[in-house]
Amino acid sequence: MKKKKLSISSDKTQLSRFSGDKEAWPVYISVGNIAKSVCRQTSKRAMILLGYIPITKLECLSEATCKDRAYRLFHYCMSYILRLFSELSS
Repeated sequence: MKKKKLSISSDKTQLSRFSGDKEAWPVYISVGNIAKSVCRQTSKRAMILLGYIPITKLECLSEATCKDRAYRLFHYCMSYILRLFSELSS
């Protein structure tokens, strides 16, 4: 069976202007051989939303610690979201 290439993308976005400036990183997946011009058109439905990664302010921590924790949180959430694909491929 031939392996398919998948494309994972994420970009920080503002979720709501009316309830306290909530932000998150939506995580999308697509088949790897779809043209960029098609992927960027939401009406084509080439990208599927897998989930949201939260963005926290972590105000109680120092700046250096905050950056490290935010980095770790992002990567932990991403590995959690992608765990299913790892299990399916083995």
